Amino acid sequence: MAEHDKIRNSMQLKSEASLITTPSKSYGSATEPAGRVAAAVPTVCLFILAVELCERLAYYTFTGTAEFFLVKSGYSLAQANGLTTAMATLCMAWAIVAGWVADVQLGRYTTIITSGVIYALGGLLVTTAAEASVSSSAMYLFGLLVLVPIGTAGIKANISNFGADQYDTSDPAQALAQEQFFQWFYMSINIGSAVAYGFLTTIATNGGMGIPKESGYFAAYLTASLFMVGAVVAFISMSTRYCMSSLHQSSAMSSICSHVMAAVRAGSSQAKTFCAGVVLATASVFMSVAGAIFHAQSHSLALSLCTFTCAIGGVLFICLSCEYPDWLPDREIPSVPLRACEARGFLRLLPVIITSSLAFGALYNCMQYSFQQQACQMDLRIPFIGHSQFAGSFFMIADCLGIAIATPLAVGYVNPALEAKLGSYFSHGGKFGFGMAVGAASVATASYLELTRRGSTVLGVASNCAPDGIHMSDLSAVYMLIPFFLMGIGEIYTNPVMMHLAYSNSSPSTRTLAAVACLLVQAISNAIFGVQVLALSKFMPNDLNEGHIEYGYYLSMILAWVLYMAFVRAMKIFDTTAELREELSPPDLN
Repeated sequence: MAEHDKIRNSMQLKSEASLITTPSKSYGSATEPAGRVAAAVPTVCLFILAVELCERLAYYTFTGTAEFFLVKSGYSLAQANGLTTAMATLCMAWAIVAGWVADVQLGRYTTIITSGVIYALGGLLVTTAAEASVSSSAMYLFGLLVLVPIGTAGIKANISNFGADQYDTSDPAQALAQEQFFQWFYMSINIGSAVAYGFLTTIATNGGMGIPKESGYFAAYLTASLFMVGAVVAFISMSTRYCMSSLHQSSAMSSICSHVMAAVRAGSSQAKTFCAGVVLATASVFMSVAGAIFHAQSHSLALSLCTFTCAIGGVLFICLSCEYPDWLPDREIPSVPLRACEARGFLRLLPVIITSSLAFGALYNCMQYSFQQQACQMDLRIPFIGHSQFAGSFFMIADCLGIAIATPLAVGYVNPALEAKLGSYFSHGGKFGFGMAVGAASVATASYLELTRRGSTVLGVASNCAPDGIHMSDLSAVYMLIPFFLMGIGEIYTNPVMMHLAYSNSSPSTRTLAAVACLLVQAISNAIFGVQVLALSKFMPNDLNEGHIEYGYYLSMILAWVLYMAFVRAMKIFDTTAELREELSPPDLN
């Protein structure tokens, strides 16, 4: 980097020193004493965590059973898979609107309540559609593809930041507690997931506990929807004790767009590169939805390749242009309250958010898709229960339990010990690297188990969750609990760590946008992984004994390593600029 560029960056970082402040907070009642506020924070956070837990419980109940319900309703397996995938992508895409509503129109608190109500209505509509006397696929899809994604986006884009807002980071103890909050938040996600996968999805497809099989979907969906209703009511009950953030004059996204377009008009080639990257990334999300819906159509291959090209191009353009966003100069733009230094701070975060999400996503997607398929051709018979079999999705519970069990240990014992021993080496970057290593060990373990399974004797018993006519191998599926559990350990050192990094390094005006960016990158990750699956489809036939699913694992580990190296580079640049920003901060802000 040229010397004049370093000087220019130093001057800009000096103007950004004002970002290192604690936003003012109003705690519901103006007369509430400060001591009581601090004591109330853990309590209100429990109610916030309950909303996330119940939202994930309902979400995974719906997504874990939607394919089976749609196939039962007359859709093909490919169509059902595509619609379920489209739902997941829509949940992320709607986050853009949800972030704008929270920042400018309603605030995070009201947005969460409104989204929760919409979510509950969507769940109740899906429940009604699943009732045997109604059985309406149109009503089911309206709830699943419209109302539930809108509700999910409104909650996911705001709930973690709203929880973090409850901590007064001017107190070192609460600053540490805020960092730990993101790990408790992630644990609550997986407790909800465990209930969904371990109980409600089984009730939906098989009945049980006095519920007949034909009423299984209705009972599971009603239970999930009532959990969501209860969470919203409980959340509202604490309204006088929440720390509320004030509305912004305009959305951070529109303000950043104004600053970027001003740089484009000034002739900045990097600003133009950034704009091209945003357009390509946005196009990849829309094409990902279209590709999911038209999964079985003849043009799906071309659409998948276009989606992949746009996703990769968008990621490269955004990351390269945002590493040193000095092309965004300090200037006042009429009717734009967001300062240029705040916009640069957000842009500087993007390479870290993108590379971290894609790196761990390369490993996580193996569990999300391939681990279950592999488990379905292992010995699924449940000991001592006749001819009953586990479902392949059942083993996801090990991932959830890994997070639920390991989070208290990590927060209370492991992290403090490693931080004391390693110091700054076990900060955000060190924790993420540890999580990547454990995630890679998970995929490597699955690869070994697949090679072992394929070398085992094929049993004379058909698998209930594999395609028709596929028999199980003589290797217990219980072994798959190991890679699922390891992936859960990897998750607690990656996703919540990056959530805290994004929150703590964003200005108050851009925190919602940072959370939205994390969700959108997940959609881009899905688009990239979809093409990887397509490219290796000939090695992943219906009968895994005739293919090599482990090739996908090898490729995922290679991609994860390459993307992790990109993350290390992005993090090094980010840390360097953060250190310089601290050095240039006025004494009263240090």
